[in-house]
Amino acid sequence: MHNKIKILFICGSLEPGKDGVGDYTRRLGCALIRQGASVAALALNDYYSNEAQEAEQDADGVTIPVLRIPSLWAKAKQTAYAKQWVSQFNPEWISLQFVPYSFHYKGLPFGLAAQLKALATPQVKWHIMFHELWLGLREQDSLKFRCIGTIQKLLVKSLMTSISFQSIHTHTRFYLNELDKLNLNPIYLPIFSNIPYVKMERTEEVGITKTQKFVMFGTIHPKAPITEFADEIVKYYNNETGMDCSLVLVGKSGNEKEQWVQEFKKRKINVSVLGELSSQEVSFVLQEATFGITTNPVFVLEKSGTVAAMREHNLPILIVAEETKPRDGIHIKLDDDFLHYSFGNLSKLMEKRSCHSNSKGLNEVSNQFVKDLKNNKIYK
Repeated sequence: MHNKIKILFICGSLEPGKDGVGDYTRRLGCALIRQGASVAALALNDYYSNEAQEAEQDADGVTIPVLRIPSLWAKAKQTAYAKQWVSQFNPEWISLQFVPYSFHYKGLPFGLAAQLKALATPQVKWHIMFHELWLGLREQDSLKFRCIGTIQKLLVKSLMTSISFQSIHTHTRFYLNELDKLNLNPIYLPIFSNIPYVKMERTEEVGITKTQKFVMFGTIHPKAPITEFADEIVKYYNNETGMDCSLVLVGKSGNEKEQWVQEFKKRKINVSVLGELSSQEVSFVLQEATFGITTNPVFVLEKSGTVAAMREHNLPILIVAEETKPRDGIHIKLDDDFLHYSFGNLSKLMEKRSCHSNSKGLNEVSNQFVKDLKNNKIYK
């Protein structure tokens, strides 16, 4: 039990189902409460709130006290209002869930360090989870992205200099490599799914159906080799297996949705566009699927909550993504349940598919989170 820890999480927004980091923060906080910790959450720059809201939110049957501060407020007003609430809670630890765009709409959170320091007493111990770093890390990123990324990186350095973070986490080995270059000694903490597994009653025996379901959950990224992939899907199922297949889209999907729908429909493949669903409904869809598809590049797969959800539902993951590489050339070795599609290799991927996943769930991650904090030398 983690009854000795009292921790405040700070993120940008806490609108349920609208902010991935907010959903992550809520679930992690509630898991820690279930294990005996004292936890609260502060949304310091909430894009979905027009007024300050003090309330309780729930995740997995547990409630967590939250304060949501509007992004429209001036920083001084945000800080003053939040400081009183933080003072009443009196945390031992403050955990910053960092995404540059959470704290500024252009991803340039000038003044964030000063704002954070004003919220807490000098005795507070600080933790940071880097959900994202800065732009310009890919080989083909534009000059504009690289310029913005340079400023963002300087802001991160300034933040780390201004606040003495006793514990630093990130959830991708690529980010771990980048933060190591800044001599920050980060620790790898895998991401967990924001979609709990809810067991469903099956109306048919597994393996009886002759339809293979491919599910795409979340945002579809551009420049994926959709035409080649759809062609190979048709060839594989029509010519090699004689089975039927279908594509199911879940979530917002984004601007690329229509292209995927049209490419599959053109080839007489059934497509279902389900849109946004409850977490239980998403769990049911994932349980009925045969494969998950992601358009995230290999080196940032570990940061995707939707990929984590598909893995925790034991789906092998087909990576159908733009061939892009990080500028520093780091190579990420994939687990066996990831199947990296490239032109001409679909049949081989189907033969080697694995439903075994090494992903960690919420309880394992929350236990490691507290363990890493307690392993800090100054923790009492």
